[in-house]
Amino acid sequence: MKQTLLLLLLNMLTTAHFAWASRQETDVKGKVVNEQKEPIVGASIYLLSSSTQAIIKTSVTDESGYYEIKNAPQGSFIIEVSAVGLSRFKSESFTVVDRGIEMDVITMLPLSTEIEAVEVKGELPLIQSSNGKLILNVENSSISAGNNALEVLKRAPGVSVDKDDNVLLMGQQGVNVTIDGRQTYMTGDQLATFLKSTDGAQIKSIEVSTTRSAKDDAEGAAGVINIVMKKNRVEGFNGSFVASGGMGRRFRGNSSINLNYKKNNTTLFGNYSYTDNTRESDLDLERVIPNNNENTVFDQMAELFERDRTHAYKIGIEQKTSERNILTLQFNGNNNVEDQDNNSITNMGPVLNVIDSIMHTNSWSLERFNRYSFNANNEFKIDTTGKKLTADLDYSKFGTETGIDYIYRTMFPNLSNIYEPELEKSNSSVKIDILAAKLDYTQPFAKGNLETGLKYSNVRSDNDILFEQFQEGAWENNIDRTNNFLYIEQIAAGYLDYGQDYGKWSIKAGLRGEYTVSDGKSITENSQVKRDYFDLFPSAAVSFNAHENHVLSLSYARKISRPNYRHLNPFEYYIDKRTFMRGNPYLQPQYTNNLTLNYTLYKMFNISLGHDYTTDAMVESMGQDTVEKKTWVIRENLGRTNTTYVNISAPFRIGKFWTMYNNLTGIHMYFEGPVAGSYVSEGSVFFQGTSMNTFKISKAFSAEMSVNYTSPFLYNVYRIETKWNMDLGVNYNFKDERSSLKFAATDIFKTNRNNLSTNFAEFNSKIRQYHDTQSVRLTYSYKFGNLKQSIRKKDSDSEEKNRAL
Repeated sequence: MKQTLLLLLLNMLTTAHFAWASRQETDVKGKVVNEQKEPIVGASIYLLSSSTQAIIKTSVTDESGYYEIKNAPQGSFIIEVSAVGLSRFKSESFTVVDRGIEMDVITMLPLSTEIEAVEVKGELPLIQSSNGKLILNVENSSISAGNNALEVLKRAPGVSVDKDDNVLLMGQQGVNVTIDGRQTYMTGDQLATFLKSTDGAQIKSIEVSTTRSAKDDAEGAAGVINIVMKKNRVEGFNGSFVASGGMGRRFRGNSSINLNYKKNNTTLFGNYSYTDNTRESDLDLERVIPNNNENTVFDQMAELFERDRTHAYKIGIEQKTSERNILTLQFNGNNNVEDQDNNSITNMGPVLNVIDSIMHTNSWSLERFNRYSFNANNEFKIDTTGKKLTADLDYSKFGTETGIDYIYRTMFPNLSNIYEPELEKSNSSVKIDILAAKLDYTQPFAKGNLETGLKYSNVRSDNDILFEQFQEGAWENNIDRTNNFLYIEQIAAGYLDYGQDYGKWSIKAGLRGEYTVSDGKSITENSQVKRDYFDLFPSAAVSFNAHENHVLSLSYARKISRPNYRHLNPFEYYIDKRTFMRGNPYLQPQYTNNLTLNYTLYKMFNISLGHDYTTDAMVESMGQDTVEKKTWVIRENLGRTNTTYVNISAPFRIGKFWTMYNNLTGIHMYFEGPVAGSYVSEGSVFFQGTSMNTFKISKAFSAEMSVNYTSPFLYNVYRIETKWNMDLGVNYNFKDERSSLKFAATDIFKTNRNNLSTNFAEFNSKIRQYHDTQSVRLTYSYKFGNLKQSIRKKDSDSEEKNRAL
């Protein structure tokens, strides 16, 4: 451990020395060719410290095979070159002094007689910074193999998941999760179910951003997490097969197949995956409810068994209809079935360990979740000056049907019944239809770039639940807990964004307007809440490039987080007989003003300092009935929050085989407002740290180690305890260069637990939760078909085109 720290310190000091110690800087130039003396285009050039192998600067060869590393510091270095299908080249050590250096021509040799596809993981760092985004590249990670999307998401910089599977960014809720840049229109339980049913083997990278431009949807007060799915552009027919099996407390496994056919102007693509995961979770809940100086202590121990079976599939076509037009059509589907068996025992008495009565609860549920979506995207390049028109149409349909049976037994300490067993059951359905259409136009204007566009979305959510109790030998409807809630939301948006470079300065400013019309109607209660409101969301960013290795930017944006459809439903969602969540039809959106300062050093080290000020904050509040001994949770617009954060991303190379990517986030959260009838004015500081390490043992063998840590903190009235975990992985690539075997062990020390407590006013509780995260997995993957890689000039305008693949 001491040697590791010394190596890391030496690497940091070496990097700092080359960054700041020398004032005199010079240029390193050269050319890269192949065996036929033809120039190699797009080869990656790395300037490495000769002592520690740390990356000091980078460059890329142009169309003539030339590269130039500007403003190189003085010192002793090595040039390393890599290109697709060619053997990696490393020069002898050389010294940079106070004049330019012209390197000898570098000749790169092929890996074999035929250029085969080369895995990306040799070229892309695990974590990188690009255009204000932090990117986690997981495409070839042995730790991510075999996991679902939610588990992969937890490893992204600044991202965490709370005890209820809500996704947090920089410690905050209100995250807009998108897939290939498209909104999912899901939050809470439905988003968690969708991510759990998405095969992690299909994910290329996770992009995390706390900033936004006018072109982006204003939704997402904390920021945006974009999940980028894998794409394949190799000519001919090709594909891959993945099979994974794992063991936690119980077996879990998944398999997938990807197919791709590209011929001339037509690309056909599709994939299918099946997942079967079984997990067991533990919950210990202790709470105290006072009543006229007499307390009732509830000491609950629960075991949850759940099994998820998911079929996920995608099929699509990309057609280049002309030299300037590309049409893409895509269909996605998810079918998930989840069985749950919840068994809990609650000891009740005046103090802990003194038992007056016992409540034994059994519940069995069967939930079916189906999602279907269709997307049409057309990109038309109007001319060669950069004018472009993009049209996008999305239609999605979600459906969830859940049946739950409950049995409550209230007993004396000797286990004899106080009451006859109580039987209840519920049947609920949630149907969501989403239509979204947008039109984007881009053109050069006045030495800059102008972007404008329109978007319309229509969301219809129908929640219906029937709750019944078994009374006198027959099932009777409980009208107090039966509800039908219909919610319709329409948003019309338009934006204007303009950016221009002024020498070393770059400025971008935009304005987005969104008009929202919503209608929430409880058919059962015959109540209705209608709203319509118009909001403006300005954004601006200015950046200064001192030179290519020192970039400083400052950005501002106004954002919104709208309530989850389920949280608007005035219905009580019961966890057990005395614990439930209440909906609030009067819940309003919350608004956030965000300011972010970002500094990037050597295109690798990234420091972000941000501040979010949120008004009308949607806060989880609590209530208690001291007579019936019931506790509930409800979300309300209660006050304002101030969140300040600093995020540091620092990659290091230690020697020739060890690459380390570290991310540290420091967060200060301050909340001010009324909660559960009392006024709260408190703040908390906490840290989140991630260290991902890759070890290149040989050409065939590599290993990974990931460590995640979150310090204790106060979240409104909840005190969250320390949480950390360590994951290990090993990857072996077979000689055929088509197949690989990955082994991973997650949560090695079984420390990834959600422990929290409240001690606020009359609310006193402790929660201990474990989600069966300790597991081992073995994953086999095989690539088939044509793997020859066509090397061509990169199309810098293909972002929208790539989205649909």
